Amino acid sequence: MNTYGRTCIFANYTEEQLLEGNQAQKDAKIIDILSNSVDIHNINKDQSKYLQNYLYGDQDIKNKKKLTRTEINNKGVENWAWAFMDWKKAFLLGKPIQYAPLDNVANEEISLLNNYVTYEDKDQKDQELYEDIFTVGRAFRYINYTKTSEDDEAPFELVNLDVLNTEVVYSSSIRHEQLLSYVVTSKKYITQEVNPETGKKENVDRYYDEYTVYTRNMQYVIENKTGSFNITDRKPIIQNIHLITEYYFNKPRMSLLEICKDIFDDINYVENLDKDDIEAFVNSIMVFTNAEVDAKGMEKIKEFGAVSIKSTDQKKASVELLQSRLKSLDTQIYYLRKLSALHAILSVPEATQNGTISNAETGKAVLTGQGFTSASVRVENEEKAFKKCDRNALKVLLKICKNASDSEIKELKVSDVDIKFSRDLSDNLLVKTQALMNLQSANIPPEVANAVIGLFSDSVKVTQLQEAYMEQKQKLAQEIQNRQSNNNENGINEQNNNMQDTEEQNSQEQ
Repeated sequence: MNTYGRTCIFANYTEEQLLEGNQAQKDAKIIDILSNSVDIHNINKDQSKYLQNYLYGDQDIKNKKKLTRTEINNKGVENWAWAFMDWKKAFLLGKPIQYAPLDNVANEEISLLNNYVTYEDKDQKDQELYEDIFTVGRAFRYINYTKTSEDDEAPFELVNLDVLNTEVVYSSSIRHEQLLSYVVTSKKYITQEVNPETGKKENVDRYYDEYTVYTRNMQYVIENKTGSFNITDRKPIIQNIHLITEYYFNKPRMSLLEICKDIFDDINYVENLDKDDIEAFVNSIMVFTNAEVDAKGMEKIKEFGAVSIKSTDQKKASVELLQSRLKSLDTQIYYLRKLSALHAILSVPEATQNGTISNAETGKAVLTGQGFTSASVRVENEEKAFKKCDRNALKVLLKICKNASDSEIKELKVSDVDIKFSRDLSDNLLVKTQALMNLQSANIPPEVANAVIGLFSDSVKVTQLQEAYMEQKQKLAQEIQNRQSNNNENGINEQNNNMQDTEEQNSQEQ
């Protein structure tokens, strides 16, 4: 299957048009959008399922066909797709995303927000989102108010939705605002039908789709049990927000797996051709010249590993093995060429010299030489795309927190929060620290210097800790100075007293 990203669904409404009118008019618009989007959603679903199966090992090599010696046809999978996905996921999101203040405002509420998302295991759920984005080009997150018990520490819940059964519809207007989203659930019901063979009524399992549709202010339940869409339930969304957020890295929702899929297939193909060649060599064809062997004779040859033939001077008989092998060096060069292309396209560091390290390559020099610096630069684009989507989710989180009576977040705004990725930024550490010292010597403010060198993921927090440390250091130095001054003063007083006592003693002796 050839895939080129997921089709984004648009409808000829603005959000204002969708929400205006009486309830019957709103219902008609919802059903109109839903009925026009289902076919596109099903195409997206089929493609996404295919790509998920590909990631998990059901790859195109399984359909490999041979025209000769069809009995030798290896179809093993060398799953580089999973390996690259796992590396990139760990590189970008191996450490939790942190919400940090852009300025020295609302620090307590931001700390509380970080506690909330930690309680909801957002770090692990972010990694699961990335796996979907890498594989099918997009992912979906559901956020809503919840307080199931007094022990529930967060006023909201974060749920990653199944990409196969979720869709978001946007307006075709210039703003492309989100109109609605929906989740599809397959439902089973039992009906009685006449069996044409027996002529008797029997219970038969039938299935239909149920759509839970979310607009900004209303949740609908719609089913197609009768072949047409019918609204069976509706209830208001008090928060007046879109509860489902779509995450994606590029406009066509094309996954990194799709971009490199042809190369993954090539690697599998050449590896299995090598296996076929080895097996064909081991099971070489026997060529009989001026000798005849029937099927029974061949069985004996296979059993004893030897053959007896008759040969005369006039009619020479011989048995030879027909052997021909690919040049392993050529196939290995092709394999490494394809693997190197994958590293370059996906920006994953490649071990030099097949993973060996020379004496000249040590420490951070190895990481830089193997492409970690390039990977850090390239991954910043993924950071920006993830931040854009996560900021939309953050709007939902903060609105829920402000509306929840049991939440202590009341004043925090999205514009106060920066989304920080805690990646390892210690490459070229000596150069960065020297640059920091030079900036400090030039009297550059600490918050600017810390941000410029790119050594800290949260330069604002580091600056605060730096200022607190310097204040504590100065306070300690002042205490030491005061203690020394007191000791000196006490020493002088003691010396004066000793001198006075000596003078008084001499006066009494005289």
